[in-house]
Amino acid sequence: MPWTPQRRRRKRCPFCQTLLQLHPRLGARQGACAAPACQRARHAQNCRTWRRQNRAIIRTHYQDYVQPARAAPRPPPVSADDLQIILGSLRPEVRDAIMAQGPSPRGVSPP
Repeated sequence: MPWTPQRRRRKRCPFCQTLLQLHPRLGARQGACAAPACQRARHAQNCRTWRRQNRAIIRTHYQDYVQPARAAPRPPPVSADDLQIILGSLRPEVRDAIMAQGPSPRGVSPP
């Protein structure tokens, strides 16, 4: 049987109904067009599907991850003396670049 080119099926974006120009690597697996609104809708749909399939994980997420993270002790902020030591150990060009950025948001000034 001689080789004949296969007809490509035309596929529409499920969100805006425009004909898709299929990405060569994705082919028929492509789920939406490249429009940002359609990509957001595709992402939202995938999130809804994942949450529906993983209800047990979602139910215990707060107790398993959020509460322990909030209860964990936070590291103390870097003191001005420690900052001086850290900046003093850097190469001059790196130290100058940091100092050129201006004061840090925490109010600790470089040497």
